[in-house]
Amino acid sequence: MKKILLSAALVCMMICGVSASDTPEVNWGEKIALYLPNRIVDAFDCFSVNVGVGPTICANMMATRFINVGGSWGDVTYTLYKDYNRQYGGGIQQGWYWQLICIGEENLTRERVFGWVRNYWEACAGVPRPDDRVYLPRDGARDYWQFSASLGFLVCGEVALHPIEGFDFLLGFFFLDFKNDDLTFDDFQ
Repeated sequence: MKKILLSAALVCMMICGVSASDTPEVNWGEKIALYLPNRIVDAFDCFSVNVGVGPTICANMMATRFINVGGSWGDVTYTLYKDYNRQYGGGIQQGWYWQLICIGEENLTRERVFGWVRNYWEACAGVPRPDDRVYLPRDGARDYWQFSASLGFLVCGEVALHPIEGFDFLLGFFFLDFKNDDLTFDDFQ
């Protein structure tokens, strides 16, 4: 079991680009004091729920951005986000996309955001690439590796699971933080 968890941690570290120079000295008092809050926050990071209202229609099933079937069109959709990389708040989403397995097109924007939501504009055709800036594991507005479903007409909802965040949550029980997103005392100052 230890070998499996260690192997999973190493794979996740390689995916997220963590190196020894990225890891600051460990403050064990801080890690122990914030252990429970960090496990709760990591658990909430594992999923997303977004709801939008406006002239929009969407139907989509996704098992990573590479394997995605469906599409969406929306003029000005007012959306509330509980999204990837701790994005909480709202904003306006507009644009369209379609995808059939690994081929598709999109021209989608998220703008006039509030809270901790990141804005972006994504316009592409063909196969989505995980090294695109919008999919960065620590700072990206979208998760390339998510499993999600969306459906709606005039009111669209999306739910998503984030496997990398799931690994971060599980490894957090062993004081490992490969996403380097655990709370520290500096976050409260």
